[in-house]
Amino acid sequence: MKLSAVFVFFMTICSSTLAQDYEVPRTENDQPDLNGIWNFNDSTPFERPDRFGTREFLNAEELAARDQRLATGQDRRDASEATVSERVMNVPTNDTGAYNLFWSYYDEPYPNDRTSLIIYPQDGKIPATQPGVITQLSPPGSNPCNYGGVVISDRPVRVSWGGISCDRPEDFGLASRCMAFPQTFPPHIKANSYNNNLQIVQTKDHVMIRSELGNDPRIIPLDGRPFLNESIRSWTGSSRGHFERDTLVVETRNFTGKLASLFLRTNSYGSAENLVLTERFTRVGENALDYEFTIDDPTTFVDRITVKTNMSRLGAPMYEFACHEGNYALENMLRAARIVEQQ
Repeated sequence: MKLSAVFVFFMTICSSTLAQDYEVPRTENDQPDLNGIWNFNDSTPFERPDRFGTREFLNAEELAARDQRLATGQDRRDASEATVSERVMNVPTNDTGAYNLFWSYYDEPYPNDRTSLIIYPQDGKIPATQPGVITQLSPPGSNPCNYGGVVISDRPVRVSWGGISCDRPEDFGLASRCMAFPQTFPPHIKANSYNNNLQIVQTKDHVMIRSELGNDPRIIPLDGRPFLNESIRSWTGSSRGHFERDTLVVETRNFTGKLASLFLRTNSYGSAENLVLTERFTRVGENALDYEFTIDDPTTFVDRITVKTNMSRLGAPMYEFACHEGNYALENMLRAARIVEQQ
């Protein structure tokens, strides 16, 4: 075994031991202190690559290779950015591109040693959907009106971007409408390098969780009150929280059926109408937070899904997320479609 691999293996053991021995600081209300701004960038794939089978953790050599890849990542991104800029400036195209890498944050001070973010089912894969459940697929970003693209047969549109058509605003994806973003809805957090921060603020009776990506702070009661009546539904659902030792546990239900049960960047599975989401926040180090969520929705999936992500303290402020698409692009695409129809 290479020396670097031995070192990584040793550090992994030490990190696990430190996490077990770490004494979580308490708030003035004697709650585990989760206050702060946390970053959820995590390069671990959401689903497990086939080559790992049911193995949950990387071995020492794989960890060393991962760390080497992360260490050289910025150089590779700089080279890629230069290549893309050269192509866009010199090669005729109808593709306007997207955000450049300047807007993303790739550091992983608390790296994840898992083979996938999904830890259950044991194969690390999204389970099969129930018969008749519809999975929607976003068309390519360069084809926002879905001309000759992916066919989505039903409404409401639950995909992230693109949509059914440019006939009306409701036919666009939720992120294109600046309503919901796959990294932070329905509202579970999925690892991402773009606007990948959240703020946690605690009081005696409430926890507030605010994601940078989007504008829907979640105010979660801790006082044992019942959930809202199931007839009252919203994009972020009805959340209730409690502490289990040093872990904040948040259960959320009463989502709108306009959301998918599992909302990813390109795929949206079923409807969140009967989803019960359970999140667990556990501080495991001075600057490290374990985040876990479980999707329990037997009307969409044949099994539940549990996902774990590593978060690290950012040590910097969050800034306003102003959604350019909703301010300008959506109106422009609808106007352009009307002009095309007139022509």
